[in-house]
Amino acid sequence: MKRCLLAIVTILFSSIVSAEEGQFENLVLSHAPIDRSDVASIKRGAKFFATNCMSCHTLRYLRYDKLAQEAGITYEKMPLNVTSWPYGITPPDLSLEASVRGVNWIYTYLHSFYTDAERPTGVNNLLVPNSAMSNILGPYQGEQVLVNDPAAEGVIYHSVEWYGLLNLVKEGSMTSEQYDATTIDLTNFLAYASEPYYAEQHRIGWWVICFLIVLTFMLYFLKKEYWKDVKKKD
Repeated sequence: MKRCLLAIVTILFSSIVSAEEGQFENLVLSHAPIDRSDVASIKRGAKFFATNCMSCHTLRYLRYDKLAQEAGITYEKMPLNVTSWPYGITPPDLSLEASVRGVNWIYTYLHSFYTDAERPTGVNNLLVPNSAMSNILGPYQGEQVLVNDPAAEGVIYHSVEWYGLLNLVKEGSMTSEQYDATTIDLTNFLAYASEPYYAEQHRIGWWVICFLIVLTFMLYFLKKEYWKDVKKKD
């Protein structure tokens, strides 16, 4: 019940944010090449989340998960009791972020920060203009600048991805390939956080489908055998 209520609140929050996303509303989400069955990737993403994201974000509904606990994501370490946040904006809980927004949105968002001197944080984001979130991944990704500004040029872009609007001018501690791999792991973990039993459900689901197919054939031949005797009596 609590997960359902949180999903409703998150969806409403997402609708408010989407209403502000006018400048880059035609931005195409990049495909997140995650593998939900890759446990190693999920574990790497969990460790990265615990180290870099949990100082602000919570995962209220994953606090008893064994995989998360092994990565250091515990209820006691989450900033649940913090009441004073910069700019008066509480960072959202990310338990259901992948279910609400989708993994492609998360993956694109993590790539879409760029330098903006007019913002208090010094950065902005293509998907969430005027976002209060600072670019904590900047030291890893590097510094990006906006090279094609639709508002300034009066141009409406169609079917453009984030890398068509941004340019990396200063490299971070990771190469582009390493940063992509890291964001894939992080996105994969957030997908796991939203649906911890996704892989298991799909595995069981295939067995159920196979069983139903076999059962259907058995019932079909049973029906033919049964009605064969009925027709003979007629």
